[in-house]
Amino acid sequence: MTFVGTLISALLVWLAVSSTGNLTIRELENTGQARLALYDSSLRAAIDRYRYLPYVVARHHQVIEAILKQGTAHIANLYLQRVNERSGAAALYILDRTGQTVASSNWNTPDSFVGEDYSFRPYFSQSIAGSEGFFFGIGVTTGRAGLFISNPIRQDGEAIGVVVVKLELDELEQNWQEGGETVFVADADGVITLTSRGDWKYRTVSPLSDQDRDRIVRNRQYSGRELTSLDVGRQLAKGSGIVTISSQRFLFDSKPIRGSDWRIYYLTSMDQVTDRQGAVMLIAIIGGGMIILVILFLRERELKLASHREAREFAHIQALNTRLEEEITERRKTEDELRGTQNELVQAGKLAALGQMSAAIAHEINQPITAIRTFCASAKLMIERGKTEQLDQNIRQISSLTERMGAITGQLKTFSRKSTGVLEPVDLKIALDNALQLLSPQLDAEECTVERHELNSPLIVHADLVRIEQICVNIIRNALDAMESSPTKRIRIDLTTSDDDVIMRIADTGQGMNDETLALLFDPFFTTKDPGQGVGLGLSVTYGIVRDFGGTIKAYNSASGGACFEVRLPLLKGKTT
Repeated sequence: MTFVGTLISALLVWLAVSSTGNLTIRELENTGQARLALYDSSLRAAIDRYRYLPYVVARHHQVIEAILKQGTAHIANLYLQRVNERSGAAALYILDRTGQTVASSNWNTPDSFVGEDYSFRPYFSQSIAGSEGFFFGIGVTTGRAGLFISNPIRQDGEAIGVVVVKLELDELEQNWQEGGETVFVADADGVITLTSRGDWKYRTVSPLSDQDRDRIVRNRQYSGRELTSLDVGRQLAKGSGIVTISSQRFLFDSKPIRGSDWRIYYLTSMDQVTDRQGAVMLIAIIGGGMIILVILFLRERELKLASHREAREFAHIQALNTRLEEEITERRKTEDELRGTQNELVQAGKLAALGQMSAAIAHEINQPITAIRTFCASAKLMIERGKTEQLDQNIRQISSLTERMGAITGQLKTFSRKSTGVLEPVDLKIALDNALQLLSPQLDAEECTVERHELNSPLIVHADLVRIEQICVNIIRNALDAMESSPTKRIRIDLTTSDDDVIMRIADTGQGMNDETLALLFDPFFTTKDPGQGVGLGLSVTYGIVRDFGGTIKAYNSASGGACFEVRLPLLKGKTT
């Protein structure tokens, strides 16, 4: 009962504070929506007042002549000056199709736009392409910020120039600041262009990406401004709600400004909510405190008894924790032992494969050794007979044979240790040649024929030559094992390409595989061979190598019988060997 009473008191306090906060927030939301609509209306009115001006001026014959005829720019200057004085805009000017200013309303002032090149401004590229331009930025000539609205000048349906009006919204912004409320406008990049808070001017709601910042610099949109971020973009993305800016919480609402990519935000300080909640909380706490004091008095004796129970429970928990730590230590030790055993089994699989290949390769190495002895004996006779001019050919033959032996023994090393080669462009055809050379003794011993079907052009992939050779060796050796009891032993190798991949298919004439074998084929330690014939790591290693190179491997039964392995590796386009 004591706990229930305390809980009820706390719940009543929470309900009172929460209800007060929700009621106050709803009132502020309604007020904020009305104020936001008012600010939006005043801003659109200030813009719409001048939005028609470029469209009208672009169709005046003196403006068109200023673009088409030399020597008429002064007449256009006077016309633009008169129009601008009556409209009250900051400036009105004409750009030709290259972005050069032909005439301007401020032609006779020290900061005249005449002769300036504004082709880098987005409003120029938008209008010369045939649409209205809408751009806010700091003037590169005057250094004053403003809104630039542009419209194309057309002749026979073609844009031959651009009319631009510049609006300076300083008076509107000053009125916002004097109003004492918090309102701001952000452009499509999240840069605050207009605000009642001077310290937020030219800050961003979210950090700019390097690409956006580079574009703004190229457009010279906010020259000399650092564009530091308030970092509130995620909070403002919801359109309305609560946002924290510089440790101050605001209730905000926003809406897009019609006819632009701007968005206007109206913020109300949450201090009003906090003040009301504080007052209600104080009253509720006083009442609840009286109830709690009574409850605490009644609970005192019960707490003493509970403390004794807790002490006993704590001792029990400590004993459980000690036992759990011992179990965790034992399991970690077991995991380390299993991991070490697994590494030893992987190494054992490599050494087993090396042992199976070594007998055939030893026979292959004996042939060049015998040939080297013959060439050495021949060279000795030539020296004794003084025919040293023929020694060069013998030496080249000996060098070629030693290189062949080195290539064979080098291939063996890849099965005894992990390759550390750097990834580089590799011709898959060359890797296959090397693998077949290494396996030629076994292929000959098994009386297995190899059919190759491939493109004439190089098939370049980004890989490690040694590991690509290991893929070929593992799959071909697997095919040889699968054809052990087949009357006809033939391996067909197809090398093709798709738009993005090099495709290698290696098919044999064995008996194929059942569904269970296909499902477990690339699992570590899975093998269909008799004990002592393999540890089931070859295809698992092959799968890992293919995946490291960004490729895929699959196995299936061919329609003509036997199994087929298909390896796909990303094609490195534009590379040749």
